[in-house]
Amino acid sequence: MSAPVWFSEQEVTRLLQPAALIARLEAAFKDADAGLLTEPRPLRIDAHEHGANYVAFPAYWPAAGIAATKVLSGVLGNPAKGLPKIDAVIVVMDASTGRIRAIMDGRRITALRTAATTALACRTLGIKPNGVLGLIGTGVQMRAHAETMACVAEWETILIASANEDMERACGASAAISALLGRPVQAVSRSELLRRSDTIVLTSMSDVPLVRSEDVKPDAIVASVGPFHPGSTEIDPALVRMATAVMSDMPKRLQDQWSAASAELGGHFDRLVDMQAAIADGGSPAHQGIRVFLSDGRPIEDLAAASLVLEAAEANGVKGMELG
Repeated sequence: MSAPVWFSEQEVTRLLQPAALIARLEAAFKDADAGLLTEPRPLRIDAHEHGANYVAFPAYWPAAGIAATKVLSGVLGNPAKGLPKIDAVIVVMDASTGRIRAIMDGRRITALRTAATTALACRTLGIKPNGVLGLIGTGVQMRAHAETMACVAEWETILIASANEDMERACGASAAISALLGRPVQAVSRSELLRRSDTIVLTSMSDVPLVRSEDVKPDAIVASVGPFHPGSTEIDPALVRMATAVMSDMPKRLQDQWSAASAELGGHFDRLVDMQAAIADGGSPAHQGIRVFLSDGRPIEDLAAASLVLEAAEANGVKGMELG
């Protein structure tokens, strides 16, 4: 009986190709909409004395023949200690035997599946052909989003800005992404990026608004992978209120958050687009005006990525490290 195998960050990066991951996520969302995938609510424990939370994200996808659980920790004070803020692994089990097949680095999968979900959402909302892509942020999520967003459109121009207007960091990030994509990428100020971009992706995890409605084009798509709740949001709630469509991968959670904080957020919200339903319907109906995607992250996204890692490993002869 074979032992489980470990797939490292480097192996996950090699095996998860962005275009294939977007396609796998699309299939998972369609199965979820059809009721063919089981996804319980995540289990979360908060340790306030450590500024930490510990979360388990389970899901089961019969079509892939696996169940998987991501175990994640987030500790706010870790960066000051030289440690990552987030740590995670994904445990993958064979659906028919219950045997653990693999344990995978979860941080890299989280970054890549978050970016691929954003790309899929923006495509579903109707990306402008040959438009301008603007990426705000200079870290891991920005790099992952640059790679995946390149799969869903032929961008005329790609712009990068630092969330805190650090032009040196923006220039360094643009040079790295230019080398990664093999094309020119421009470092600009945040105000210039917002003014010029047709699709804007915020990857900074900022807890203060970086985008207001008056800053962007009247038909822009604005996607945020950071938090969205009172006192902590990358997007001004006024922009979300005026959007013609607001898509979420976790619409019920977003609706509950908005309803609970309707006073702070300026009233109730009634233009929510369920991402999985829109994908199952073949794309969101044509919308005029500003469209918003608010990323929350859900277990099926990790499960879809893990299934692709296993499939790609088998196809490419990548065995991982056997755990005795």
